[in-house]
Amino acid sequence: MWTKTEDGSIVDEAGKVIFFSARRFVDDICLGDCCLICGARPGTKPFNDEHVIPDWMLRRYQLHARLLTVSNGQQFRYDRLTIPCCAECNSLMGRNIEMPMSELVRAGHTAFNDYAVNGGLLNIFVWLGLIFLKTHLKDRSYRWHRDARLGDERISDFHTWEDLHHIHSLVRSFYNGAHVEQAAVGSFLTMPMRTELMPERFDFIDLSEGQTLMLRLDDFAVFAVFNDSGGAMNWFNQKATLITGPIAELQAREIAAELAYLNLHLNPRPAFHTETDLFRQTFHIHATRPPAPEMAPFDLGVRGALLDRAVGGLPH
Repeated sequence: MWTKTEDGSIVDEAGKVIFFSARRFVDDICLGDCCLICGARPGTKPFNDEHVIPDWMLRRYQLHARLLTVSNGQQFRYDRLTIPCCAECNSLMGRNIEMPMSELVRAGHTAFNDYAVNGGLLNIFVWLGLIFLKTHLKDRSYRWHRDARLGDERISDFHTWEDLHHIHSLVRSFYNGAHVEQAAVGSFLTMPMRTELMPERFDFIDLSEGQTLMLRLDDFAVFAVFNDSGGAMNWFNQKATLITGPIAELQAREIAAELAYLNLHLNPRPAFHTETDLFRQTFHIHATRPPAPEMAPFDLGVRGALLDRAVGGLPH
């Protein structure tokens, strides 16, 4: 039978963590060095760590020696971006998430969309959510100040870890069998990309403030907002219908900034909660949407800051 621990987590009779309470998530995953999936501590199981960007993507897009620019402008090699993960969970993610997603990306934009429409959207969100979550867990390794004399703060010191609890619960659904309500999944969009003048086949940006991610994958881009219950896309749909052809790299980043901007202005916001039945051993992730979602007064300064983050580093 499942039991509830003192901190509010749920574990099964073998000690497997079915649900991480917000407190345990912050202490063990965000501030600790436990496996991000099962919660095991180093030394209790073999660890081989997990790439922030999956290794198949590093190989496909020849990213190993290339540089990722983080939020304070510093650059780090893609192949050195890893976080703690046990070997067992790493293999499980490879089989259940990364292998199917690699095959789907190779199949192209139409196949990717068809898969999302025909019941695969949660699997895509788990994959994208893992990339987003791992990116921000890795922020613990980066100094905020390039000059160490200015202080030892880390980029992660400016995160509110509890804001990532819903994503962590969602991405673990492949591991614990949680039922995820459709409303608990966020906004999703794909767009074809122009390729004739763009030698690059990969691009990646995450806008942590608006919990928004964009990946360029060959001839299409995929966008996700993780904590809006689809609200940002509801507002963006009117603009999306005006886009009638493939978009350029700059446009893809502008769309990511716009989705993040809309998400930040949802008012009231959706609420996420979990429901567990200890006797029946069931776990559900729900969302409560406002009956008539509106927008808070728009702050153009926020929009400008997001656009600067999204496109400021691109070559002109």
